[in-house]
Amino acid sequence: MRDLSRRLQQALLPRNAPALQGYDIAAGTTREEDGHGSSIWDWFQLPGGRPALFTLDVAPSGFPAAHGLAMARGLLRELHCGDPDLGGLVRRVNGALARTATGLGGFIECGLVALGPGGVTWLSAGTVPGGVIRREGTMDEFPSSGPPLGLMDGFRYGSVEVPLRAGDVAVVLSHGAKGLFRGAADLVAELHGKPAGDVVSKLQTAIRRAGGQDQRELSILFARKH
Repeated sequence: MRDLSRRLQQALLPRNAPALQGYDIAAGTTREEDGHGSSIWDWFQLPGGRPALFTLDVAPSGFPAAHGLAMARGLLRELHCGDPDLGGLVRRVNGALARTATGLGGFIECGLVALGPGGVTWLSAGTVPGGVIRREGTMDEFPSSGPPLGLMDGFRYGSVEVPLRAGDVAVVLSHGAKGLFRGAADLVAELHGKPAGDVVSKLQTAIRRAGGQDQRELSILFARKH
């Protein structure tokens, strides 16, 4: 089951991060040798060319984890239909997954960040650690918007607008404790000005070390305003 899930996870991952004028963007998912294939990242395009990046994560169970990820990813890509209302999109995806929850193998946590000229739009389903590391070193953590996908049909998710200035960085982890995210934020602050891809790679290495023997796949989104 794990091998099947890891194969599906690999097929779901995009080859490249999107490009948007005014931003350095990178993302990645760790792929563990004995992992469950339980996390991915992806993106789609909103009206006007704005990219919306997202992470998906499901707690491992006896069911292939990537099956639920594939369902959620497909729904996010198909149901947005050019609609800029991210709350409405996630509500529709959640409803569809809630009606087929027995086939998911677990509820799915989702963090979604849409990039724009003045900042980002944030929305989460579940407790997804993320926030903005300001150029001067302070941090604003993103709030939780509602329950994981598939848990509660009919829930109305709401997004928040977070302004960014030159040098500010938005970072999202697919899962993890607050302490893990704050450690990641400290590392991002230390790597100010480094290429976006290098920052994501160093974050992956540091998080792996922090996890010790208890390794689990994790996805990272990174966007720096310039």
